[in-house]
Amino acid sequence: MSNKDQMIYEKYNIEHIPVEKFSLNPKSFHAINFKGKKMNAYIDGPENGPKLFFIHGFNFFVEMYSTLINELIQTYRVLSVDLPGHGHTDAFEEYSVNTFQEAIMATLDHYNFKDFVLVGHSMGGQLSIMCTGDPRFAKFNISKTVAFCPSGIKVNKTLGQKCMQSRCISRCIYNMAFKAGMDDTEKRTGNLIPNEIYKNLLDKLTEYLLKEQMKYVDRMIAQVQEFPWETAQKEFISSKNKPVLVFLATDEQYVNTPVTAKFINTECKNWSLNIEKGLHELPMLRPKWAAEQIINWK
Repeated sequence: MSNKDQMIYEKYNIEHIPVEKFSLNPKSFHAINFKGKKMNAYIDGPENGPKLFFIHGFNFFVEMYSTLINELIQTYRVLSVDLPGHGHTDAFEEYSVNTFQEAIMATLDHYNFKDFVLVGHSMGGQLSIMCTGDPRFAKFNISKTVAFCPSGIKVNKTLGQKCMQSRCISRCIYNMAFKAGMDDTEKRTGNLIPNEIYKNLLDKLTEYLLKEQMKYVDRMIAQVQEFPWETAQKEFISSKNKPVLVFLATDEQYVNTPVTAKFINTECKNWSLNIEKGLHELPMLRPKWAAEQIINWK
């Protein structure tokens, strides 16, 4: 291990993760139907254990969270799904919050999944909070919600993202968008985490993207333009009296921690908020710690 990587491990409290933890059992993935499209669902863990539904982040997919999920399935029956246009789920006509929420509800209905803990990271953290306050999810009886580094209040945008927000510009840079997305990941994540972890995480992403470039770019541009990355205040407030635990990171590359923390402390005072030393990929880089927080929070 290089001196640089050793310093990164120590600086951000990153766990040393065995290589086998970076993959999930392929037999635990199943194709399910939603609106005539195929979605890639995952379910594993003790059949009679407590239940947990996990929502992945923007541009990522279920298998990229294998380090965390492999810890969670030691305790929970874990269900998750690649959201529309992500991972091995088909492309969709549009990528609104409602489309994602309907996809999540379809997955829950397919597995008759109720009485569970809801966990999400980044965009998935935002969606987990929005689902918690949405009356349509009342029938699923969410027991508690844990959101790691949720978007929805304030994010740190790159120049490329700002350009893609313009509809006239985005089509002009279509052929550059794939490279821009990968370069952004490299700058904001690759340069900040240990090389061995980055390789194990991003190899999956790169392999997928090379096969699904058009789907990835179409969905990414649509979401950058239309997803409520900074305008979910009303939906967050709708969940203000629900049992919600939020973790924000001190050294964030994506979510604006100070602004998000201020909003939560002002508008959602009943939530539990913790600001942890670390990067945006907190639950992926510290999976044992993250699983313990979920299990132990009552």
